[in-house]
Amino acid sequence: MGRGAKAYVDVLQLRGALNTAEGDAPGVMQRGHMSGRLPHRVDFTLLQHLQVLIELRSVSRAAERLGIGQPAMSRILARLRDQFDDPLLVRGPRGMMPTPRAEALSGPLRAWLDAGESLLRDPGLDVGRMKRVFRLASTDFGLLSVLTPALARIEHEASGVELAVEPLSDASLRRLEDGRLDLVLTGWNPEGAGLKSRWLFRETHLGLARTDHPVHQATPTHAELLRWPHVVPSAGDGFGDWVADDLPDMAERRVLVRAESFALVPYLLQTSEAVALLPRRAAEHFAATHGLGAFPAPQEMRPFDYHLVWHERSDGDAGTQWLIDALFAEFEPGPAPVGADGADGSGDGRQRQFHG
Repeated sequence: MGRGAKAYVDVLQLRGALNTAEGDAPGVMQRGHMSGRLPHRVDFTLLQHLQVLIELRSVSRAAERLGIGQPAMSRILARLRDQFDDPLLVRGPRGMMPTPRAEALSGPLRAWLDAGESLLRDPGLDVGRMKRVFRLASTDFGLLSVLTPALARIEHEASGVELAVEPLSDASLRRLEDGRLDLVLTGWNPEGAGLKSRWLFRETHLGLARTDHPVHQATPTHAELLRWPHVVPSAGDGFGDWVADDLPDMAERRVLVRAESFALVPYLLQTSEAVALLPRRAAEHFAATHGLGAFPAPQEMRPFDYHLVWHERSDGDAGTQWLIDALFAEFEPGPAPVGADGADGSGDGRQRQFHG
């Protein structure tokens, strides 16, 4: 049973104790108890004092434990007696003794107070036992560059964690704001209400083609790049042509295939005369794994900054913060370069906002 359900059961038990049926004990508090309503005269702020009084059976010792004076505790006991219409504690041969009404209250009251403390106490995070689905938005470039290096650690430390990844889109940050996502990996400036981010890396570009492609004979000019068809991966639904943003003449290039993902690019290059302009990490990975050749990208292609983004409501969530730390741990610690988007909240306007 979860903490919330346990607390609810304890409240019901306390309600039953407070709403003792007529005739159970002298001085029943309020009629109408059969409807399940708590007596309106009960001051819940005094119930902790009542529990201590029942436990210690002494006004003076109860006052000492709670850090108040004995006269104040005597006044509280008087108020409780009035509220419950019962003496609660009476003198016996060996000091104060609880009445049957007080004894009936003791167990449910202790459980109710313990449940309240449990709800307020930070339970800590046991990563190994955590069962949770985290919702992320990313392109496969983000998965390749950020998630893949951290995957072994996540699998080892948190076997009960599932990462549900949806494609990055121009609505991803809004979905993060309204709670439908936990994290976003993106190369755009993470601006939005309540959004927070960690800068991960600054990325440059490379070209990619078959190793026997003529483009490798020399550093290609813009005109030479326009001679060849291009494979263009999508940086996410709703985004424009990020290559043409930096190289306006590339807007006229022949696009052979617009691929839905970066991962399709090497397969399309292997069997065609096409070239592709990619983020450096993707190009180097595909060159190594698919036997392709990388070539220098035009110098006019500006670098972009990559971010891990979450909403401020997750600042106090130990599970989300653990995942953020796990993803961030694979990158060199230190501040973002001067002018990095999100590094100082402004950006210098020169780094291109690549959205993948």
